[in-house]
Amino acid sequence: MANGLAKPSASELAEGMRTALIHARWDPYGDPAVAVDVLRALVEGVCGPVDSVAAGHVIFDSQAMGTVYLFCASMNKALDRHHPAQPPAHRGLPNAEHLALVQPLLPGFHRRQQEVLRLLDQELPPRN
Repeated sequence: MANGLAKPSASELAEGMRTALIHARWDPYGDPAVAVDVLRALVEGVCGPVDSVAAGHVIFDSQAMGTVYLFCASMNKALDRHHPAQPPAHRGLPNAEHLALVQPLLPGFHRRQQEVLRLLDQELPPRN
């Protein structure tokens, strides 16, 4: 958003989230490094536009958008090997070791991605 003071519309934010969710195509049983790259882009696509208190209010006034945002934020905690929420023994692990820890989580992330997209579509149907 160009102006951090302007309150974005719910439909504008929902469309951005929907686009990020739809474009994040990955195989939960494929290469975990590819999945993590796609999911990091998903996190940025969903959480990045929430750059103001006004946007946060719009997001959390909607059950669906709040759920999508929290899904991406919590997924980011698992994907980011340097995230403060990582157990101390896991922070800063070499990438291969970190991917081995993330890989079992991928099927659940994939299922949840589809669930939050359906929830978003139900509450805030796509514009045609």
